[in-house]
Amino acid sequence: MVSLPMNSREGGVKMVRGFDKKALKNRIIEARERKGINQAKLAQEAGITPAAISQIENGHRVPTIPVLHRIATVLGVSMDYLSGKTDESEVQDLLQHENAKAFFRGFQSLDSEDQETISKLIEFLKNKES
Repeated sequence: MVSLPMNSREGGVKMVRGFDKKALKNRIIEARERKGINQAKLAQEAGITPAAISQIENGHRVPTIPVLHRIATVLGVSMDYLSGKTDESEVQDLLQHENAKAFFRGFQSLDSEDQETISKLIEFLKNKES
């Protein structure tokens, strides 16, 4: 177990105890491969360098909380999943809800034009709430 650095208000680095570095690197690799992207693409989408992703996946570097959040977002999983605190990815967790299952089944049965319309409507509604 190692500590996970995160920014503190005092300008130093605050540590979170009990972080499983091995789980982190393995889960990032598994989620990245499942998504079908390489390290360079993950780095680009997460806004970090490919070298940083390589170091994280090799266990030589532990990401800060904001970086871990961006990696999890790109991979479509939770930070808890990446850190080994849960075995359920965010998508698996969401699919435990009957409404989500029904939505995804219905969405999947639509043609691409209708899927695009639904996606635009969701974005519109999300922006409306802001």
